[in-house]
Amino acid sequence: MKVPISWLKEYVAFEATPEELAKRLTFSGVEVEGIHRLGEGLDGLVVGEIRRVEKHPGADKLVLCVVYDGVTELPVVCGASNFKAGDKAAFAPVGAALPGGMRIEKRRVRGMESHGMLCAEDELGLSSDHSGILLVDGEVAAGTPLLAALGLPDVVLELEITWNRPDCLSIIGMAREVAALFGASLQLPDVGYAEAGPDVAGLARVAVSAPERCARYTARVLQGMQLGPSPDWMQRRLKRCGVRPISNIVDVTNYVMLECGQPLHAFDHTRLADQSVVVRCASAGESMHTLDGIERRLTPEMLLITDARRPVALAGVMGGAGSEILDTTRDVLLESASFDAPGTHRTSVALGLATESSHRFERGVDPELADWASRRAVGLMLQTAGGVAARGVIDVYPGKAQPRRVTCRFARCQALLGIDVGADEICRIFTSLGLAVEGRDVGACTVRVPSFRRDIEIEADLIEEVARMHGLEQVPDAVPHGTVSMGVDDSRPWARQRCREKLAALGLREILNYSFMAEKSLDRVGGDDPARRVILPNPVSSDHGVLRPALLPQLLLTLGHNMSRQVADAGFFEMGRVFTQSGDGSLQEAEHLALGLMGKAGRSGLDGHRAVTSEDMFLWLKGVLETLCRAQMGAMLELAPSAHGVMEPGWCFTLTAGGQVLGTAGLVRRDLRDEWRISEPVGVAEMVLEPLLEQADRPRSFAAVPVYPAISHDVALIVAEDVRHESIVSVIRAAGPSELTQVNLFDIYRGEAVGAERKSLAYSLVYQSGERTLTDEEANQYDERIRQALKRTLGAEIREG
Repeated sequence: MKVPISWLKEYVAFEATPEELAKRLTFSGVEVEGIHRLGEGLDGLVVGEIRRVEKHPGADKLVLCVVYDGVTELPVVCGASNFKAGDKAAFAPVGAALPGGMRIEKRRVRGMESHGMLCAEDELGLSSDHSGILLVDGEVAAGTPLLAALGLPDVVLELEITWNRPDCLSIIGMAREVAALFGASLQLPDVGYAEAGPDVAGLARVAVSAPERCARYTARVLQGMQLGPSPDWMQRRLKRCGVRPISNIVDVTNYVMLECGQPLHAFDHTRLADQSVVVRCASAGESMHTLDGIERRLTPEMLLITDARRPVALAGVMGGAGSEILDTTRDVLLESASFDAPGTHRTSVALGLATESSHRFERGVDPELADWASRRAVGLMLQTAGGVAARGVIDVYPGKAQPRRVTCRFARCQALLGIDVGADEICRIFTSLGLAVEGRDVGACTVRVPSFRRDIEIEADLIEEVARMHGLEQVPDAVPHGTVSMGVDDSRPWARQRCREKLAALGLREILNYSFMAEKSLDRVGGDDPARRVILPNPVSSDHGVLRPALLPQLLLTLGHNMSRQVADAGFFEMGRVFTQSGDGSLQEAEHLALGLMGKAGRSGLDGHRAVTSEDMFLWLKGVLETLCRAQMGAMLELAPSAHGVMEPGWCFTLTAGGQVLGTAGLVRRDLRDEWRISEPVGVAEMVLEPLLEQADRPRSFAAVPVYPAISHDVALIVAEDVRHESIVSVIRAAGPSELTQVNLFDIYRGEAVGAERKSLAYSLVYQSGERTLTDEEANQYDERIRQALKRTLGAEIREG
């Protein structure tokens, strides 16, 4: 939010530099993101009166003006077209310098002399607008310094207002904060006006059929108004807050919204069917055109403002086409209402339509503010557009709430903050913030919380106010300390840390993602059951609308983002919680581990230049998983063919170890890789984390290093394509002796030499005894037993030679 200091000082008198003010606000919890100085470098510029405008004889897009600078008439060549003779504008005479450093000199433009420059707002450093020259109030005398004519210099603070402080989304809200910080009083504008028109009850009707969504709705009617531009002072303030002036009526609604935080909407009263207003929820299949010209498809969760025939506004978000203020508008119905925050947020997110109004309503607007803001706006409309105001107001207020009262214990406040703040000072701070102290004794005080402070609910909230106003920089630093608790079971944190260390040692990097993600991203990746997703009722944005049901979707997005940034080789892992719901609506969460390998993650050196095959990638992934299972569980990993929506058919396997199903691993589908232009295979896995942790602190047994030599023999066999490696290893180990210490696959061959649907595998068998030296004859006998078992059990053909 942008806050011009000149406007702020209209409500609170204080003496401080912009930097001092920014520091005080920052240490009170309101972050100042920027300080923008307006008017610097404009000392030599004046108001020029444009007395004549003629076509430039040598250029179609230029005009020749005669400008009076208060002393003499000067010829000036200009390329803008938003002015006429008699207008007054920002004029830089010869010798003046613009904020960008450009110095104005007398020069010839297409054969005509130009003795100065008529300036646009961007050339003056006031905004980025270059649509035309800056025109000033016609009542200002020519030759008046431009700074004086524009109410400059001024300083604009750019603030970041947190979600829990909607009361600060206005100039008056910030003035209340500044008044409390500097011990000043808050001066509010007068909202009185004359009611010279007929009774409002005879001019309009209001019905609120969704009171749970609309806490209050007020309507006032003005007649005989004249549409035109708003006064210069109002336009300047709107522009400094980043709002484009439109017309006097519309500008007043925006001005009051910025001033007090209450969004308003003005309807053309004569264009409302039956002069009625109905606040209701949309019907299924209903649609409407909003002021931006777009047809919006509505859902029953969206709140509407309608007349007797059609929707005329999206409540709290944007007005509708057909009832807006036109050049011909004479009668206005002014809406000032309070709509529910969650519903407004859902509508804004669902339609992708964020406005200044929705920004405030979705954070919470005080229902008590509606009437004050309406009266303020009517007074300004009468002042700027003439006309008369109808007598009275239509005020439908079904959601009036009782004031909250919260007690603050003085000793608790001092203990929690660690500073010695007296009881009198605590009560003074509350009073300065508009928190009325209704009762007080030696140990505590009771505060009535005003309706605009939606964030104050418990004692800790009051203590936070004391800390803010006393100064967060005054809160002493606390020395970190810890308590050693004997006998506490910390095995799980250590097991989780060991798992991280193992994966890092294997060359993977840990990544962290939010637990929230976009539903469209889940749909894009697939692989989960949409019915089991946990949809957030009030997401901060559509990109964080669902709790993640698995880690793989975000892991794939991370791999894809890295590839799009030319990071082609990567190995990632993530530990985190996943969330699902069952058919009865109950929620479940679990800790998962996900792995992802991309590019030549398993190669190095010269070997990294060869293309990665599907077999390469899967074996790398399998090796990581096997090593992790051995380290964390002391168990061998087993793989069984399965299917998963994310993975390629034939390259997906269920992971089992120690008799427990861990998860799934495989290669990513080709169409998913193509979305990020990943040409080589990508290996991924996701598993439940708990089995990897529960055995991590198991007792380890150690064997002495053998002193007797080992014997290594090779065996090659041909089997059917569907025979799995683990089946072969299982047969070998069952038939082999206790002296068989290693079984290593070192070659796989497919080709015409072994026949179709067959493959050749070669294994290295290592025999070693801890008690004696084995002989070649014993090793040969072991080999023969293993060969016969392979033939008998798997139908293997043993390759000789």
